[in-house]
Amino acid sequence: MVSLEKAALRKTMRATLKALPGAVIAASSSAACRRASSLEAVQRASGVSVYLAMPHECDTMPLCDALFRDGKAVYVPRVDGGGRHEMRMLRVDSMAQLSGFPKSRWGIPEPTVEQAARMEDGLESGAIDLVIVPAVAFDARCQRLGQGRGYYDTFLERLATTRRAKDLPQPVTVGLGLQEQLVPRVPTAEHDQPLDYVSLPGALLEATSGSA
Repeated sequence: MVSLEKAALRKTMRATLKALPGAVIAASSSAACRRASSLEAVQRASGVSVYLAMPHECDTMPLCDALFRDGKAVYVPRVDGGGRHEMRMLRVDSMAQLSGFPKSRWGIPEPTVEQAARMEDGLESGAIDLVIVPAVAFDARCQRLGQGRGYYDTFLERLATTRRAKDLPQPVTVGLGLQEQLVPRVPTAEHDQPLDYVSLPGALLEATSGSA
């Protein structure tokens, strides 16, 4: 059963990532972010949604810094409740603003309610044309295993609907992770869609070809 396979892989991968030294995660994160920022699709994008890392996850701060330096509009998540529809993507103006966010119960930097009230929601505006997506594991087909809460699957569906209604191209999706997160095969159900790209420290994977 796919759900059981996914649960087993999540358990294995979480243990693997938790065992990695912080210095290894930091170095690998920098390499994965450099590879992602050099991707042509990222360079062409104007509005980029970027996840902010929880502990033992590929750190996106180096990528955020590169995006700001390149003049991109950067959007980061805020989860307002437990439902899968309750994640917004809010525009951040600078690394200084980003660095000042408190951490959520998952250890993820996140705007406060007061800060969020003053920030543009990129989902409502449809301004996000590229999404940096987190995962527990990836495979060479650019399939992704998420944390199981459904936030990103729902967000991507809603963003696609918003941009379609505005007659805008569909957003590009880029997974970002550590080399240890690449597995031979991610278990998938019929509704699971591959990402367009996956950026790892040692490889850039593309859904159409498997590697680049």
